[in-house]
Amino acid sequence: MLYFFIIAIALVKNAKIDVNLTIGLDFQDNSYMEFFNNFSSHYSEFKENGLNLNIAQHLLPCYSCNTRHQFQKSEKNCLGGGRYCQYSDYVSGQIILKELLFQQCVLDVLPQHYFNYTIYFGKQCKKSTMVDCSKNYFKNNNITTDPIDECVMNSFNQQDVQEDIKTNKILDKYKDMQYNQTFYSLYLDSQDLSKSPYNEFLQQLCQKFVNASLQSCGQSVNIETSSNQKDNNKTPTNQKENNSLEQVFLFIFALIILILMASGGWTLLNKIQFGSRQAPKSRITIPKLEGDHIIQEDDI
Repeated sequence: MLYFFIIAIALVKNAKIDVNLTIGLDFQDNSYMEFFNNFSSHYSEFKENGLNLNIAQHLLPCYSCNTRHQFQKSEKNCLGGGRYCQYSDYVSGQIILKELLFQQCVLDVLPQHYFNYTIYFGKQCKKSTMVDCSKNYFKNNNITTDPIDECVMNSFNQQDVQEDIKTNKILDKYKDMQYNQTFYSLYLDSQDLSKSPYNEFLQQLCQKFVNASLQSCGQSVNIETSSNQKDNNKTPTNQKENNSLEQVFLFIFALIILILMASGGWTLLNKIQFGSRQAPKSRITIPKLEGDHIIQEDDI
């Protein structure tokens, strides 16, 4: 009974859930900007309630680097001796890769600034002097980049001697994800929502957090659907009402468990007390050791 009581309390407290949002990006593609603009104001609240944001960056392979020198020589458009590469007409691949590392470290160290920074970078910095442009965002917002720079430095394998051929933990993770698309994609857990309107995405995300009272899910969401789909769609407002009903039900359930536990304990206590008053005195036997024999005496 105590087990069920603990479960009821845990449910009432709305324990965090684990939801994965994976965004696939390519440096040359800006189609992610609309989603980032919409989601930037909602991200922090979902993150606090258990949303995990995963970024998959498209890296270019250099097959000849392995053939020619087994990734042991510096390459202009690559890091790790050719393990991780990028290409652009106006900037070297190394600068792009270091910017990808910088953005990932912003997400890891200062997640509240990730969307605003990447939006700023996409609008202002892609075809200018990237390094200086990037720093302007943090200067203008009076934010130190020291922890971000440290994160980037620590992502490189310090055991590798030569700087340009060092392996990198973040880029290895991107490489293992094998994101080979040249355009933005969006996955909510295993569900592909890349082509979904933002309001529809937000509705799907709110359904994952049905037991949490989120301001983002309490706002009215107007989804453009055909007339035969409107009756099947739940709005976040209805979800909030369902959340309240569930919370009331769980509270009543926990209260019933408490009453049953108290009633059962009181009944058990009365039985023990009644039994102790009615039970006759028993004869007590205490063994005594005398020599090699055990002698028992009664009524001691």
